[in-house]
Amino acid sequence: MGKEDREVRMSLQTLKVLEAFLENPTDQLSGAEVHQRCKIASGTLYPILLRLEAAGWFVSRWESINPSSAGRPRRRLYRLTPTGLKRASEVFASFNRGVLA
Repeated sequence: MGKEDREVRMSLQTLKVLEAFLENPTDQLSGAEVHQRCKIASGTLYPILLRLEAAGWFVSRWESINPSSAGRPRRRLYRLTPTGLKRASEVFASFNRGVLA
C-alpha cells in the first residue's frame, strides 16, 4: 500500500473518525480510543483507519510497551499526518460553507 494523497470516500462513519482526531490533531489514538469516542463497531472502524492510512491521511505505529509488564497487548496508535489534517479540515470546511451558503 503506497502512501499517497488520494480521495477518500466520506461516509458518516469516516467523518466521525476524522472528527475524533481533529479534537486534538497532534494526539495519537488507539483503535480502542477511537471506538470509545465514535461508537463505531470495530468491523467498520478498522477498515476506515486502514483506508485513511493507505491514503496518507494517517500514520500508525505499535506502542512501545512490554505486554507482559503492562498486563495487556500492545496497541496500534494512529495520528493525523500534515496532509491528513489539511484534507480533513477542508472536508469539514466544505460542509460549513454548504450550510452557510
